[in-house]
Amino acid sequence: MSVHPVDAERRPCSMLPAAAPAAAPFAHGGDRALRLVQMSDARLVALLHDARGRGDGLDRVFPGALGAVCIGAAGTPDASRAAAMARMLTDAAPGLPVAPVQMALLGAEVAPGEAVCELWQCDAHDLRGERRGPLHYRYSEAAGLVFGSLVVHETDAAYDASRDGGTPLERATFDAYRALFDLLDTLGMPHPLRIWNTVPAINAVQFGVERYRQFNIGRQRAFDACRRALTGGVPAACALGSVEAVAGDASPAAPLAIHFLASRTPADSIENPRQVSAYHYPAQYGPRAPTFARAAAWADGEAKPVLFVSGTASIVGHRTVHRGDVVAQTRETVANLAAVLEQAARQGHGPFSLADLGYRVYVRDAGDTAALAAIGRVLREAAGPHVRPLFVHADVCRDDLLVEIEASAGHAMEWLS
Repeated sequence: MSVHPVDAERRPCSMLPAAAPAAAPFAHGGDRALRLVQMSDARLVALLHDARGRGDGLDRVFPGALGAVCIGAAGTPDASRAAAMARMLTDAAPGLPVAPVQMALLGAEVAPGEAVCELWQCDAHDLRGERRGPLHYRYSEAAGLVFGSLVVHETDAAYDASRDGGTPLERATFDAYRALFDLLDTLGMPHPLRIWNTVPAINAVQFGVERYRQFNIGRQRAFDACRRALTGGVPAACALGSVEAVAGDASPAAPLAIHFLASRTPADSIENPRQVSAYHYPAQYGPRAPTFARAAAWADGEAKPVLFVSGTASIVGHRTVHRGDVVAQTRETVANLAAVLEQAARQGHGPFSLADLGYRVYVRDAGDTAALAAIGRVLREAAGPHVRPLFVHADVCRDDLLVEIEASAGHAMEWLS
């Protein structure tokens, strides 16, 4: 597959020579300018091999690397290309947080087991990587930015409904978010801009409660305990399920994995006029509402804002629509994405169009190749023929949702696959 680099305005830009950094110069924005670089695991191997031959480190290949995300099927640690890619990155740059997303890539052009690396970069030169328990993070004081990754396993301690700790997933989620907020407060960068949550077996029912609802209980309890807003100024986020079977109430083998971008300055939360805000969902969706905004716009001075659009699905009001019809659900999802962009413009951010966005598409049925092709057609019809979404296999937070789409814009994006 060819390389298709674009700048922050989605304009084509040329590639640099092999000895130069793999990414093009940042757009205007000072230390806080963000870039997202995506590449296949094979491309990453080649880049790091060439860098070693020149005696260069990762910071030469990807200057200002804040953190990496490795997306691919889990498998066994020895057989998983995503796990191998994560080990390679850790060896090349021990201070770089590497977040796992254990979800298989989908698409006719995707080879079995193929993995993708996403690298977030900023234009700062004072980056430091640290560890704090299970939390690995890298930050810049000059940019006021931090990327972090947190991976925790649920414990099979006896569950007591009368005990405040809750189910193993509730406890793991609460502890993870407490650690996240404690770190951000310590760094003086208390504002999460975007949080990605991977919850294994998200639709399974354990201890009489769906696991997504358990996750929401633990997350909101942590927001509350850390004196964080539960409505209004909450971050953009998603919660998707890594596909895994669980036996009864036993904890899954896969971990709860969370990664995030946060800042010294807050983002402007954006809601969708077509939908009830997630934090105002009625009790039929669980005892604690999901704590996230539909999108968040983060601006710095005169720089164009960066827009993070949360996982978006076929929901109108608070109800799922078009059950069983993945194409209709995709069209409704695109309508919701467009509504979020319109609301962002009303709040002074943008304007952004659907063609400006970079997309990740979560698909429930990995075996329905016709549906996958149809989802791609719907996106191209709406956003233009040059859109290049990343398709992954995941369980969506409601079992009647077949597809979910997240997006971002306002930062430089490059595809080196």
